[in-house]
Amino acid sequence: MPLTRYHFKNAVNGFFEMSREHAKRLVPDHLEPMELKHSIGVFAVTAFDFTKSEVGPYTELVMAVITPPRIAVGGEFPRSAFYPFVVGTSTQASRLHAIERWHLPHYMADIAVDFQEKDGSMVVHAHEDGRPILDLKVSAHKWTPVNHLYQAFTVDSPRRFKADIHMEGAFTEHEEESGDLVLHPHPMCEAVLSGDVASFPFRELWMRDGVQTFEELQTI
Repeated sequence: MPLTRYHFKNAVNGFFEMSREHAKRLVPDHLEPMELKHSIGVFAVTAFDFTKSEVGPYTELVMAVITPPRIAVGGEFPRSAFYPFVVGTSTQASRLHAIERWHLPHYMADIAVDFQEKDGSMVVHAHEDGRPILDLKVSAHKWTPVNHLYQAFTVDSPRRFKADIHMEGAFTEHEEESGDLVLHPHPMCEAVLSGDVASFPFRELWMRDGVQTFEELQTI
């Protein structure tokens, strides 16, 4: 299968502390949560504003647990590895595409993800027909052109998969703890509302005017 590319205007991400015990409940048995420190796992929220893809433009919200990556001998070390436990998108076509090709678990209704950039910060508001899902705020630091490798793990029981993902664009990252996260009582957030998730990110990441490239899905 050829490389699959998604062009985006913004990819906004926050890493948040959560209890390792709760993070373990969100990942399948063959994966372990990455521990930031003893007994503390990492919950990640990523919002995308895709401008071009095989299924047209759409917005996307991904909730994931950070896990250790899988590295081949002599292979490149990913910046992070994720297990996405729920994904929401703004179109049916994008959901069906991601489920069929990447086996990603989806919230099966259209959601909206709004992006508001102001004074060096980006505020993301995700909602379903006006019902709030979450609000995420991150800020910029120094912008640098990058091409980073990430990994994502998915499951279609009993099969297990790994996708190598390259993120290329203008990138900023910092650990100033200046961002914010508000989770609302919405079905997409049910799995984490009781997970002792921090209200501010210990790491803020933001990429803009970039391309997300998936390599061929691998069975593990």
